[in-house]
Amino acid sequence: MAIAKKRAEVTINRTASDVWARIGDFADLSWFPGMKVELCDSENRIRSVTQDAWGFCIRQRLIEHDDTRRTCSYELPEPLDLEAVAGPGKIVHVLNGHLTVTPKGESQSDVTWDLETEDFLIGGSHAQHQNVLDTLKVEMEG
Repeated sequence: MAIAKKRAEVTINRTASDVWARIGDFADLSWFPGMKVELCDSENRIRSVTQDAWGFCIRQRLIEHDDTRRTCSYELPEPLDLEAVAGPGKIVHVLNGHLTVTPKGESQSDVTWDLETEDFLIGGSHAQHQNVLDTLKVEMEG
């Protein structure tokens, strides 16, 4: 199993505080089109998410959340079987994300989303996450 890494990124013409207020809650993915948090444990450390197009659920475990540094990291707590949608042997063991909002001047922010997963999944995952950040930019600047 080969692991690949990619970064999705965007600059948004809003303060880092404004952007983090929109995307910084691990239990709220309303800013991610089509994505829904189905369940969060009582400590908001495990979430189960579904996306309209997937037809299956992914569980994610919060590793780090820091409102001061505006950063959030998560991982896949157990393997994810994608054989039904991706073919035989397509089991995901690594699906990590690290989301950060960094101030850029007084009224701009850089948003980065570092992704790490199996190489067969990284291309589509990166494209999806870049699209989400581009959509967030339009929403927040509109």
